Amino acid sequence: MSDYRHIYQLIEAMFDLDGIRTLCMELKFETGVDISYENLAGDTIRRKSQELQEFARRNGITPELLQVIHSLKPRIDLTKFGGPEPDLSKPERPAEAEANGNGSKNEAPAEPEPPKTVYDNFDITIRPTGNTNEYSLEAKSPYGETAASIRQVFPFENDEFQNLAYRLKDVQISENRFAQDMGEILRGFLFQPKIQELFNTSLNLARNNGKEGVRVRININQESNELYQVPWEYCRDDKSFLAVNDDTPLVRYMPTNRAPAPISVPSTVKILLAWANPKDLAQLDIQSELDAVKEALSNLTESGKVIIEELPNATSAELFSKVSKNPPHIFHFIGHGKLQKNGSGAIALDSPRNKHVLLDGNLMLDLFQGNDTKLIILSACQSGATSDKSEKSSSTEAFMGLAPKLVWGGLPAVVAMQYDLPNEAAKPFMKTLYEFLAMGKPLDWAVTKARLGLRFAILESPYWGIPVLFMRSPDGNIWV
Repeated sequence: MSDYRHIYQLIEAMFDLDGIRTLCMELKFETGVDISYENLAGDTIRRKSQELQEFARRNGITPELLQVIHSLKPRIDLTKFGGPEPDLSKPERPAEAEANGNGSKNEAPAEPEPPKTVYDNFDITIRPTGNTNEYSLEAKSPYGETAASIRQVFPFENDEFQNLAYRLKDVQISENRFAQDMGEILRGFLFQPKIQELFNTSLNLARNNGKEGVRVRININQESNELYQVPWEYCRDDKSFLAVNDDTPLVRYMPTNRAPAPISVPSTVKILLAWANPKDLAQLDIQSELDAVKEALSNLTESGKVIIEELPNATSAELFSKVSKNPPHIFHFIGHGKLQKNGSGAIALDSPRNKHVLLDGNLMLDLFQGNDTKLIILSACQSGATSDKSEKSSSTEAFMGLAPKLVWGGLPAVVAMQYDLPNEAAKPFMKTLYEFLAMGKPLDWAVTKARLGLRFAILESPYWGIPVLFMRSPDGNIWV
C-alpha cells in the first residue's frame, strides 16, 4: 500500500518556491486539472509543499504528482510513495535554478536530501497543587484544544508502585512484565479520559496532515523535583509504550526563555569522549564502557561521519582547554557523579593532587554555553574492583539531578540514565543513537530509535526505558 502522507517532506527538501511553482505548472499540463501556485495557501516552502500534497490527494492526482517530481528529479527514489524507481541515467532538470535564471546545464545534480522528520507537539504540564502528592495536569493539543486542571494524586506511597520501581531499578531482576505494569500505573496518572481523547484526536490529525505523529512533551514544574525520579519512559497510552513508538517520541521538555542557537547540520559530528577515575573514589571499570562506545561508533569513524577526541583522566583545566579550542557537538562523559548537599548533581574530575574535584551545573554551563555543543551524555559505570553497584547508582542519581539543571540553564539537550545501564545494553543504544544523529535526524527521534533498537537487542529485559532525554529544543532538531 502506498504511503502518501510524507510526500510534502520530500518536496520541501528538494524544491524551493520557484521549483514548487514549476511543479504546479507541470502538473496542470500533465493532468489538465486547474492548479495555481498562487492559490496554494501560505508563503513558506513547507506550507506550499503541504498544500500541494493535499491538493493532489483531494483531486486524485497524487500518482501524476509523483510522475512530475520524477521528471524533474529522476534520481530520487519515489517507490516508498508508490512512485517510480530512481533513474540514474538521467540528469536532473534544474527547475529551481532555471526559474531563478542562474541554472547551468553542465552542473552536476545535487545529492538528494532525505525527507525531514516532522512532529506536532502534545504537551502535558504537571504542577503541584499544594496538597500531598497531588498535582494539576494540563494537556495541550497542537491544534489549540486543551484539557486543563485535571487533579491527580501520584501513587508514591502505593506498595505496587514502590515495588515496581525497585524491580525496574535493579537490572538484575528487571523483567518486561514489570515495565508493562508500571506503564499502566503511569498511564492511569497521565492519560485520564479527557487527555486520552485529546491525545488520540491530535495523533490522528497529525497523521492526516502529513506529520510523523506527535511528540509527547512532559513538562515538570521546577517545584516538583520528586517527579524527575519517576520512570516516565515506561508510560503507555491505550495501545503501546510511547517511548518506543515512532509516532509518539517521549521527552522531558523544559521550556526556557533562551532559544537554542541553530547551526548548520555538520557533515561530521565531533564527539569529546571524556572520563575520570579519581584515586580517592572507588575505581571504576571504565575500559569496558569505552570499548563499547568506540566499537558502536567504529563504522561511523571509519567513514568520517564521526570524529572522536578522547580525554582520559580529565581534569577541569584539561577539559576547559579541549572545549575552548575545539568545541564538540556532543560531550560524552563516563565516570562518577556526586550528589551535593543542596540536592544538585556534579561530575567528579581528576586533579593533580590525586583528589577528585566537582564540576557542578553552574560550571558546566559556563563551559558549554555559547558554543556548538548541542548534546551532553552522562554515563556512570560500575566499580571494577568490587563489582559494587552502589557507586554507579549514586552517580546515576547525581547525573539525573544534573541533567535538568543543564537544560534549564540553556543547553539544548542532555541524555542521562535513570538506572544502571549494563554495558551489553549501552552498546546497541549508543550505536543506533549516534548513527541517526550523524544523519542529522531530530534528537528525540534518534533516541526513540535507539530505545527501540535496544528493545530488540535484549528482548528479555526492559532496559530500553533506562535512557532519559531532557530537552528544550521545541522540535527535536539540535542541528537546524
